[in-house]
Amino acid sequence: MSEVLHLQSRAYPVHHNSPALSLESFQVPGHGELRPTAGELGTLVYNPDHTIELDLKEIITGMITLPGTEIVGCHARILSAGSILVTYALKHEADLRLLPLADLDALDARVNNVLREADAPVLAAVLTAAAACGLVQGLALRPDLASNGEAAPVDRQSARYNCHFVTREPPWATDPRLPQLTPGPHCRILLPYTYAWDRDPATPLHELRTMLEPTDIATAQQSLLVGALLGGRRILVDLAKAEHPTTDVHAFRRFLDGVWSDYHHLDGYRIESTQGPRATYLAARESIGLDNTQERADKLLGYVGNSLLAAASQRTEALDTRLNRVASSLAMVAAASFSLDVAVFLLPDVSLAPRIGVVSSLIALTAAGILAVFLPNRRLRRARPGRGGAGPTGRVPRQRTAVPAPVPALDPDGLPAGPAPQP
Repeated sequence: MSEVLHLQSRAYPVHHNSPALSLESFQVPGHGELRPTAGELGTLVYNPDHTIELDLKEIITGMITLPGTEIVGCHARILSAGSILVTYALKHEADLRLLPLADLDALDARVNNVLREADAPVLAAVLTAAAACGLVQGLALRPDLASNGEAAPVDRQSARYNCHFVTREPPWATDPRLPQLTPGPHCRILLPYTYAWDRDPATPLHELRTMLEPTDIATAQQSLLVGALLGGRRILVDLAKAEHPTTDVHAFRRFLDGVWSDYHHLDGYRIESTQGPRATYLAARESIGLDNTQERADKLLGYVGNSLLAAASQRTEALDTRLNRVASSLAMVAAASFSLDVAVFLLPDVSLAPRIGVVSSLIALTAAGILAVFLPNRRLRRARPGRGGAGPTGRVPRQRTAVPAPVPALDPDGLPAGPAPQP
C-alpha cells in the first residue's frame, strides 16, 4: 500500500432545523441499523457547534468495491448549518508519491465519479431514514425539486467535494496558476479543492477529519450557494416558458432564508476558529472563489425575487380584472331585476303582451351589457401577440417614396436664380 492516505470530503446542502438532542438508533431499509453519536467541530475555540456523526463504513464497503483501492473509512457529519459532510478514507496499491500533480488529480476525479454514482442510492436511503425517524427535522427542499416531486433530501447536482492527500513531506508543488496563498500549518493548496497535508497517514481518522474542517466548511458554503444558483436559474426558466408559473413565492422566500442563514452560520467560522485553521479557511475561500460565487448568487437571486414579485402582481391583476367583470355582470342583473320590479309596480293593469315586451327588453339589455364587458377583453388578448410585429394582427407600414426637390435654375453668373419679382 502507498504511504499516502487519500481523503475525499463531499458536502451536500441539506437545509434543516437544529439536530435533535435524542440520538437513538434507526433502521435504514435494506442496509441495516445505524447508531448516531454526538460530536462537534473541533477547530472552534469560542462557541461550540454541535454535529451528528454517522459511521457508514460497513454499509458502503458491503456495496462498493474499487479495484486497487481499499476503503478504510466512510463517515457522515450532519452539521447544524444545513450541510452534510461525507468523508471517504482510501488507500491505493499504487505509490501516489510518484505521480505528478496532473495524474494525481485525474486519479482523484475517477475515484470520485465511481463513488458518487455507486453511493447515491445508499446516501439517499440513509438521509431519508434519518428524516423519517426525526434525527433530521424540518427539511426544506429547493422549490424546483419540491415541485418535481423529489422526496430524497440529497441534492447531488449541488454537491461539491475536496480532495486531500495526507503524507509525510508531500512531494507535490502548488500549481503555478494559483495566486500566492498562505494557509495554516501542515496544509499546502495544490489546486482548487485539492490539498496536501504534512501529517502521518496513520493518524486516527477522527483527528484527520478535525484537521480538514477549515477547507470542508468553505466547500460546504460553496455547495449552499451552488444549490441556490441552480434553484434560481430553474425558477427563471419556469417564469420565462410557462404562461402560468407554478413557483410559490413564499416557498422560495423561505428557501432563500434558509440558504443565507446557513451560509452566514458557516461564515462565522472565520471568527470562531483558532488561528491556524482560520488561515487555512481564508486561503481555501480564495482558492475556490467563494466570494465571487456569493456576489453572483446575490445578483441572480435578487433578480429572481423581483421576477417572482412581478409574476405575482400580474396574476393578482388578472384576478382583479376577472372579479371586476363578474361584479359588473352582477350589477347589471341587479339593475335589470330592479327595473322589472319598478315596471310591475307602475303598470299593474297592463296586458300580457306589454309585460312580455318589457321583460324581453330587459333581458336583451342585460345580455348586451354582459357581452360588452367580456368581448373587448377577449379581443384585446387576441391582439396582444401581434402588437408591434409583422404577424397577422400587426400592420407593416407602407414604404414612403421621397419626392426629389426641384433643381433651382441658374443665372448667367452660375448662381442660383432668386425668386421671380412680384408684380
